[in-house]
Amino acid sequence: MFRRFVKYHGSGNDFVVVQGSFEADWPAILVADICHRRYGVGADGFMVVGPAQGVDFRVDYYNADGRLGSLCGNGSRCAVDFARSLGLFEGTRCRFAAADGTHEAVWHGDGRVSVQFVDAPRPQRQHGGWFVNTGSPHHVVLASDLESVEAIGEGRTLRYGVYAELGGANINWLAAREGGCAIRTYERGVEDETLSCGTGAVASALVAHLQWGLPSPVILDARGGQLEVAFTPTDEGFTDIVLTGPVARVFDGTWTA
Repeated sequence: MFRRFVKYHGSGNDFVVVQGSFEADWPAILVADICHRRYGVGADGFMVVGPAQGVDFRVDYYNADGRLGSLCGNGSRCAVDFARSLGLFEGTRCRFAAADGTHEAVWHGDGRVSVQFVDAPRPQRQHGGWFVNTGSPHHVVLASDLESVEAIGEGRTLRYGVYAELGGANINWLAAREGGCAIRTYERGVEDETLSCGTGAVASALVAHLQWGLPSPVILDARGGQLEVAFTPTDEGFTDIVLTGPVARVFDGTWTA
């Protein structure tokens, strides 16, 4: 049969998105085939979006390897635009359910979408960097020169080494720039560097605030575009965390499932 999908990207982080039932079976091999960049549509991840009780919609996120994933920040922003196009909410504000709970979001109408995150603890220093879970686990390394970072080699070493017991972590490299920061990310589940990572941008912004004193909002330049992270520091960690950035509906299509 033919199944309809939409290809999105959020600051270069790209996704295949479908409207679907959460009772339906999405085998890992099917999702991996869809996300394959040579034999499939090609994407960093796959999302199922549909109505859910108590919220405007629900998002299930799958990594490119086919496994059900944790929160995806950029994916969630794309899902908001997709849900609005389906009529799952009207106006500019919505609530949706994701792997880590309920989120609020704002569809700005100018190509940008904001998603509010759940509260995050203070990043902890470990393994030569900083660790914090922002809906997905992230390790942040402070770097003076991002261009010299061997993201795939260094990322895999950390992801499969010190973070193996966690099931892996996403690895970020963060450098200070005038007016903000620059970031690169190796993502577990993709097992490669991606052009942008929303939960990684949030983790890196929190580290930038603690280490360099950067105030909210922190502007981060990823290889695929610019992201903004707002937050309120507390004694325990951070609250009122909001990720804002661009989303783009690239094309609509069908594949034979």
